[in-house]
Amino acid sequence: MATREGIGRACWSVQPLYVVAELVVAAAAVGASAYSLLGDTVSDLGASACTTSLCSPWHPAMNVVFIVFSLVRVVGAVALRPSWRDVATWAWVLSGLSAAAVGLAPVDRMPTAHVLVATPVFVLQPLALMLTARRLAPTHPRVGRAGMVLAVVTALAAVAFLLAASGAPDPGTSLSGALERLALWPVYLWLGLAARSVTVGPHVCSRAGRAGRAGS
Repeated sequence: MATREGIGRACWSVQPLYVVAELVVAAAAVGASAYSLLGDTVSDLGASACTTSLCSPWHPAMNVVFIVFSLVRVVGAVALRPSWRDVATWAWVLSGLSAAAVGLAPVDRMPTAHVLVATPVFVLQPLALMLTARRLAPTHPRVGRAGMVLAVVTALAAVAFLLAASGAPDPGTSLSGALERLALWPVYLWLGLAARSVTVGPHVCSRAGRAGRAGS
């Protein structure tokens, strides 16, 4: 029988595959100009309507990817929670639910709803990453330090992306796509690393305490 920790680790281990899925959908995009990972946003891949400049024929798959990977991430966070009062757990849950809602509100059909559900992702994911990385640092310093650095990077990239997306008249001529991916992709990759490195559970704190007492 699968344990709660085993389920959580499995859910987080598969998160890097999101990047692969996005690249596959992006490769299928067609239009007057090639889809650009640097200039075009992730949301464009989930747009249901084609324009003269871009068409994402696999948009249903992209929206399913948004939903599935986000909900799997939520399940992983809940399964690996140290307690229900853990702030990082709730940050993962709320950001995951917001990311899943993105797949239900394509940017071309429901632009206002899309922005409303997508924005919390850029706020809560760096926070969840930072808090989880800090918890892992005493027992797995490399994973913890990498997570804290990436949390800062993703937070800065998220701010830059939101500013670029709101100010650029033509997102395709900007670096919006690169900034958005810098804000999102490291989270997926780090979760895969963290899942392989440690089980996040109540015993993590006790191990850290024993390590501290042993070194004193």
